[in-house]
Amino acid sequence: MQDLSTIGMEKGLLYETIITTKNSEGIPNAAPIGVTCKNNSEIVLYLFEGTHTFQNIKSNGNFIVNILKDPMVFVESTVGELSSDYFKSYKNGFYIKNTDAFFSAIVTSVKEVKRDDKIGKSKMVVVNASVNEIIIKNKSIEPLNRAIFAIIESLVYSSRINIVDDKTASQYLEQINEMSRLVHRVGGKEHKKAMNEILKHLKKD
Repeated sequence: MQDLSTIGMEKGLLYETIITTKNSEGIPNAAPIGVTCKNNSEIVLYLFEGTHTFQNIKSNGNFIVNILKDPMVFVESTVGELSSDYFKSYKNGFYIKNTDAFFSAIVTSVKEVKRDDKIGKSKMVVVNASVNEIIIKNKSIEPLNRAIFAIIESLVYSSRINIVDDKTASQYLEQINEMSRLVHRVGGKEHKKAMNEILKHLKKD
């Protein structure tokens, strides 16, 4: 039986995906949503109330998670509406045509929570769902986790920190510390270990 490990998703990590749903009229919608891998067969979403994605999930009780790296799909589904040309129907839903893999998920629970962070106070909805079916379209699958990109950016900053003026160096260090917070929030054990090595290296300097 296929599970999330077959497409490179690890327990406890958060991945950047495109979730596709449909409304009551059968029109598809796509939105970039972070998906946390709870275990090999369950995922968790944190959604804002009032979004098309949440309304569609609430109405249908299911959705599709697309694993892909196409930057334009992420941009267009964030700043506008993804063209219908991007979608392809699958059973009772839709997936993104050029996705590397996708899986259907069935909602098992929905819980409202209040969040208070640096962005401000907001109401979030925690959606737990079970993985129903995994379809692999491309053998080269790499779920996007922001931690690896934060590590790479931190390495770029750290390689330049000794050749810039003090003000710029201070800004670089601030950026690295922000990247470190991100890594420790969404990354896995190896990501955190790598980030700590960067911070240790900077302290030596």
